[in-house]
Amino acid sequence: MKIRIADWHNLHDGFELEIQPGFTALVGPNGAGKTTMLRQIKAFAQENNIDIWEYSNLHDGGAMAREKYQLLGDIRMLVTSAVTSEGENVSMNFAYQVKMLGKAVMQAEKERKELIVLLDAIDSGLSIDRARELRSFLDFIGNENTAKGVRVYTIMAVNHFELAKQPADCVNVRSGEHLIFSAYSDYAEFICSFNEKAWKKPLTYD
Repeated sequence: MKIRIADWHNLHDGFELEIQPGFTALVGPNGAGKTTMLRQIKAFAQENNIDIWEYSNLHDGGAMAREKYQLLGDIRMLVTSAVTSEGENVSMNFAYQVKMLGKAVMQAEKERKELIVLLDAIDSGLSIDRARELRSFLDFIGNENTAKGVRVYTIMAVNHFELAKQPADCVNVRSGEHLIFSAYSDYAEFICSFNEKAWKKPLTYD
């Protein structure tokens, strides 16, 4: 799949993003444009009548999730959400929605349609073990459905190395370049030197 990424906020010159079915990690430090790219991918999918399933910790987690638990009368989840850590909350809230993701995947399989899964900020505060569990789950979605001939594209804005490490297909959100990180030191160097190496052109101010 090829998606034209426009220069919405004067971050780059624009480029064509090429993605394959399976898991793709959008990488860059906070403010680099990961969420902006997810929005452009969503717009592309809508324009081309491609099914979308999305989950954002900002819009679907935290207080929003607790409101949903309250409306559904799920007191156990409401109380658990109120007393657990940030990372556990993120993991728990996403897991609560996995059934809906499974339905979306099954529908795509039934109709032989493409499905784009967009994930934002769901590795925030995750411990290493939870991050590895999430990565295993996302890899399973990609491998299982690719084997069935169903094209499911799982695209995630990533901060945690466990989600970005090899063999994940990582994309530099400023250039569209595909990257592989085999060691944490390589990933840390990429993130910390991002402003010097990754910008196509400097920001301009009026």
